[in-house]
Amino acid sequence: MVVEGAWAVFGVGCAGGTIAELLHWWNLREAEQLPAYRTSLFYWAITIAMIVAGGFVAWLYFGLRAEGIIAFHVGVSTPLILQKLVTSVPQAPGAKNVVVKPAPSVQNFPRTMPGMFSLGRRIVR
Repeated sequence: MVVEGAWAVFGVGCAGGTIAELLHWWNLREAEQLPAYRTSLFYWAITIAMIVAGGFVAWLYFGLRAEGIIAFHVGVSTPLILQKLVTSVPQAPGAKNVVVKPAPSVQNFPRTMPGMFSLGRRIVR
């Protein structure tokens, strides 16, 4: 089936994004306890944004005319791809609580070179 019109393509993409979210909740149906974020307004705002992103990307790909099933697939895949991108961002190596020394500058040069300078005395090495 061919979908024509910007709003129609956008709507089919949004329908795909909605199905992706419903699949998420379908997978949680047998959980012992539902997640705490289910009552968070922030979570639901992000969910709506992902659904709209599915519609937007479908419209961006196809414009005013698209095969309905393909626009639907783009709508489903957009939130899943964005979720995968967010969860696969590499973490910086090393400890997370390291105190970083200030970058060298003229202002903090005497503090970065211990023993070279002393208040009131001139030390030459």
